[in-house]
Order: sequence, then C-alpha cells, then structure tokens
Amino acid sequence: MPYRRYFPLVLLPVFAVFGGCTHYYYAPNTLQTPFLREQHDTRVGLGYIGGDEFNGFEAHAVYSPVPYLALMANHFQVQSDNERSSSAHWGQGRLTEIALGGYYPLSNIVSASLFAGWGGGRVLNSYDQGARADLRFQRRFLQPTIAVQASWIRLGLAMRFNQLQYIRGDIDYQIGEPHISTIARIEQASPVFIPEASITLGFGMRPFWINGHLNINQKSRREELGFAGSTIGVSILCELDFFWQPQPGEQK
Repeated sequence: MPYRRYFPLVLLPVFAVFGGCTHYYYAPNTLQTPFLREQHDTRVGLGYIGGDEFNGFEAHAVYSPVPYLALMANHFQVQSDNERSSSAHWGQGRLTEIALGGYYPLSNIVSASLFAGWGGGRVLNSYDQGARADLRFQRRFLQPTIAVQASWIRLGLAMRFNQLQYIRGDIDYQIGEPHISTIARIEQASPVFIPEASITLGFGMRPFWINGHLNINQKSRREELGFAGSTIGVSILCELDFFWQPQPGEQK
C-alpha cells in the first residue's frame, strides 16, 4: 500500500500542470475589475483563461444593492492540457470566491473600488503509477482597483493581496521528487502571502464588452514554490442593468 500523509497545508489554489517537464502548483485567476457607478449596477461575465500548458474558464458577477456598496462573486476552473490524454500526469482545480466592497466615482469615466473577500476550492493532481495529491484550500484577499470606461473602450488596473491556506490534504508519497520537496517548501513558507497585479483592456458598447486580461503573480521565490508567473484571459461581459435602468436622456 502506498504511504499517505494527511495534513493541513498552507498553499494557494494550486492548479498543477503536467505537460512535458512543467509542473505548476499555483496560477492566478483573473482579478475582476468592477466598472460600477451607481446603485443597481449589475455586471456578469464568462470567459476563457489559460497559462503555460493549462486552460479553463471563469465566471464573474458584481452587483450594487445600495449606493457605493457592492457584492462580487468569481468562479475559476482549469485543467492541464493533457488531462484527457493517456498520460498519467494531469491536474485540475477550482476556486469559488465572494467579496464585499465599496466603490466611488472619481469623475465621469473613472471610478475606484476596494473589495475584501474569501474563497475556497479543491486541487486534484495525478502522477505516475496512479499516485495523487488531493488538497482543499481557502483564500482571503484584499483588492483595490481603478476602472476607466469611456463610450467604447475601458481600462482596469487592480492589485490583489492574498493569504492562502490549505485546510485538508491527502498526499501519496509515491508522487516522488521534486514534487514532495516543492510541497514541503510551500508548507514551510506558510502562511503564503501572494501579491498579484492585473490589467484589463476592453472594447465594446453598452451593454456588451469584450475584455482581455493579464494577471501577474508577483510572489518572490515563485519558481521554487512551483507557482505560475501569469495567466491571460478573454471574457464577454454584459451590463444587465442596461435593460432596466433609465439611460441618459430618458426620464427616470
């Protein structure tokens, strides 16, 4: 019988990638930039996200129930490119998070926001001889953003400060090296603090936008911890409030 170790581990929502010699243990999801201006603003989005040898999808939503206050939700799910092949090496992971924050319009086209949130999910990695690592995690974060939106173009800049903790893990030691040593370094580094930065560039016209995202992991020592340096994404966003809120020039 393979030797297993069951333990709490501080880590990040890791999405291990098994393609060639690449083996990641973390990849940043998109930092949602909320382009909000007033009460009842509602945004939903769906898109693709990927990195070196892994890909998946994301879903985003944000709603302002009262002026200057908003609720945010994100879902992130990825898998290694070769998960469906005959290779024994594959990885998959998911993250769902919610956040509460405030926003404030600085001008007709510029707004600022600050969100604090919590998320949780699962990481499942497969190695040679059927060995696996099954980890459950939670994440807390603080995210300030600046959003600029004109008639047909938008720009978002965001930072996210993460503290991530794995609360449950089932590790088969047959995963071997260097994976055991990498996981041990992550455990030793806990709690893992990871700063991230993001830029969003979008084009469109209300209520639909096409956005491109670049998300950068700014953690030092990220290579020795097996963390991916960046992800890119493309999403379609809809401003749902467009269909029920009075538009400029209409009578409220």
